Amino acid sequence: MDFVDRTIRKPETASSEYKPWMRCDAMIKGWLTAAMEKNIRDNVKYAITSSEIWADLRERFGKESAPRAYELKQKIATTRQDGTSVSMYYTRLRALWDESQSIQSFPRCSCNKCTCELDKKIMEHLEKERLYEFLLGLDNEFSVIKTQILATKPIPTLGVAYHMVAEDERHRIISNENRVTPEAAAFKMFQKRGGNLEQSK
Repeated sequence: MDFVDRTIRKPETASSEYKPWMRCDAMIKGWLTAAMEKNIRDNVKYAITSSEIWADLRERFGKESAPRAYELKQKIATTRQDGTSVSMYYTRLRALWDESQSIQSFPRCSCNKCTCELDKKIMEHLEKERLYEFLLGLDNEFSVIKTQILATKPIPTLGVAYHMVAEDERHRIISNENRVTPEAAAFKMFQKRGGNLEQSK
């Protein structure tokens, strides 16, 4: 943080610390840009220092935006699996949750006492809300596993619930691959008999 918030300032070009500082700053720039989506990375690629990148990101994303927060809430509420894999659906939701959290300010405990439970309760509430949102958007074929998750006491964490649903999806895929339809079996028998008839002529 000392580089991006300019606590450690850029030395003069003639200084012996200039080159080591530039190497460290270049490394931090690399870390920052590697964590960005391509369209954001393209907008900051001409920044000279990591502090310039950080200032740009704070200006664009560091302020609470009521219209964007509302838009994200709407997107989260209407995001559905719609036949995609559980992993792809969860990844879409995760991106929306992360952006939503980055632009909204959540109340934080400031009492500095290890006995305070405010932070823990806030995070537990947020986790439970996300769990409900995840389950709500799943396809109907997961209704049984959804019921099992909601009936579990205590209710599982979002991560545990995701793995339960993903495991259910894997079992479903394996079952479908092993199941031979009557039509497919009849066709195979027809081919076999046809082959024998051809050989007997």
